Amino acid sequence: MIGILVMTHGSFSKELIRSCELIAGKTESIQYLTLNHEDNIEKLNENMIQSLNELDTGKGVLVLTDLLGGSPCNVATMNLKKNYNIQLLSGVNLPMLLEAMLTRESCTLEELALKCKQAGYDGINHINEMLK
Repeated sequence: MIGILVMTHGSFSKELIRSCELIAGKTESIQYLTLNHEDNIEKLNENMIQSLNELDTGKGVLVLTDLLGGSPCNVATMNLKKNYNIQLLSGVNLPMLLEAMLTRESCTLEELALKCKQAGYDGINHINEMLK
């Protein structure tokens, strides 16, 4: 099974996973990392490496971060250059994470990243425009 790691500022990652589990039920091989004001980047990187080692059972890890250019995304980007089998997306939202949780057993890691990117995009709607 493809592992999932959600990395965000504050407790957004934890609560996003909890929200998905409300909809889709409990799941395994998913972890979150948070970054708060008092945290340091080196420790976040150490925690990420530990999570990657725990989550990768041979099919890789999908890493979802909240903000392009933010510290969680920057730390994850640094690890792209290392020998980890990861795909990295920024801009995580509920539709993106649900897609990852529900389809990760039926595709490759790269396919999953593309599906999640599309689900995240498709999950954004301007309701006023839709009602016109």
